[in-house]
Amino acid sequence: MPCLYHLLAQISGWCGRRNRSAIPVSAPAICRHNRPALIGSHLHRSFGSGTTRTLALSDVSLNLYQGELNLLMGPSGSGKSTLLAVLSALLRPDSGTVIALEKSLWGMNDRERERFRLRHCSYIFQGYNLFPALTARQQLEVVLRWGEGVGGSEARKRAEAMLAQLGLAKQMHLRPAQLSGGEKQRVAIARALVKNPTFLFADEPTSALDWENGQQVIELLQASARERQAMVLVVTHDPRLMAFADRVIEMADGKLCVPGSSPAANAETATRLQFRPPMVAAG
Repeated sequence: MPCLYHLLAQISGWCGRRNRSAIPVSAPAICRHNRPALIGSHLHRSFGSGTTRTLALSDVSLNLYQGELNLLMGPSGSGKSTLLAVLSALLRPDSGTVIALEKSLWGMNDRERERFRLRHCSYIFQGYNLFPALTARQQLEVVLRWGEGVGGSEARKRAEAMLAQLGLAKQMHLRPAQLSGGEKQRVAIARALVKNPTFLFADEPTSALDWENGQQVIELLQASARERQAMVLVVTHDPRLMAFADRVIEMADGKLCVPGSSPAANAETATRLQFRPPMVAAG
């Protein structure tokens, strides 16, 4: 499968909206920090052993910066989710290093790494990972109170504001079993955003959402990068998200094709990737 090279054309806006201009490689949309916030160096990761051994990452190296929204794209099985898990301190690599804020994530002990994740990282998973016994509002409150030490009143205020921003004001008193798939995904996204993280990792965050809600989510992720100076890394198959990205990074067979490639791509080049059908499930 061919790799995508520098992608400099415009891509049509979401669902027929006006076109958004591509961002030249030499002039990114934001002022890049001098030092990378996250560095992955010579990362290898395999699963299984012997004849069943599968190589998921093969000598992957990349730099990621605060203030940027990065898309990690490629066909199924290319290693995207594995790379995200390794960079986000959720999955130990077989070899290689991950440096976050000038600290070695895999050089930390388990408690230090857990403390780092709690303080600096937010995650959006495909499986939602919501607490069954907590309401939508409580899902956010617990993150603020444990992760940031926010008081009860302030945590409630911030949780309610974020849920309302994602169209969930009427659902904030409901538990996960009472929510639709799209609503659960939006609660999971709200939980990640309410924390104002330094690093935000998302695995297919728009896959369970309709077009309108999906655009709203990617715009919030973009705002987290540009306004709050978070490093945002999103695994996705959806070509419509490319118009919102500062960088599109393509993977194939466990390797990066063009590390740190240019931002948005046009529709013709986007079709060269094996995309899943676009967002179809209403939230």
